[in-house]
Amino acid sequence: MNAFLIDIDTLKKIGFTNSNVENNIISTTLRRVQDTMLLPILGTEFFKRLLAGVDDNDLSAEETTLLNEYIAPCLIAGVDLRIVNHLTYEIRNKTVGTTRDEHINPVSIPEKNQLTNDLRADYEVYRERLIGYLKDNCTTFPTYNTYVCEYENIQPDKGDTYVNVRFA
Repeated sequence: MNAFLIDIDTLKKIGFTNSNVENNIISTTLRRVQDTMLLPILGTEFFKRLLAGVDDNDLSAEETTLLNEYIAPCLIAGVDLRIVNHLTYEIRNKTVGTTRDEHINPVSIPEKNQLTNDLRADYEVYRERLIGYLKDNCTTFPTYNTYVCEYENIQPDKGDTYVNVRFA
């Protein structure tokens, strides 16, 4: 099954993440954003349906619109938010440290925190927009409304909870 609802090249073109960032860092970040930030919005059943639809190339016109106009911007904003730390810090076998590049001056912690706060605000706007669209069009997406909640499955977040994403 296709692991992503958006491809990395599109993410690099539309998001703030520079095109020189290694694809493995972006793909790891994208997977985690999908699983920890998007899946709770969509719920397990609808999330799996969209992944299968991308993989099988059988998305409906409505699902394609949802994906392109609401999910993709939310994912891109989520990746931009999360990747700041992934690019700032490097995990090694003996320690975690900050990374440096001879062609760029790293930002200070207060500057990084301001960037993270700005990116968090962007993500929250796209998250609320996606949830609002799903609530306004809930009859269009039957899997969104007919979820199965067992122990592993997640019920869609229909905006009843506030998710405060902190990475600073």
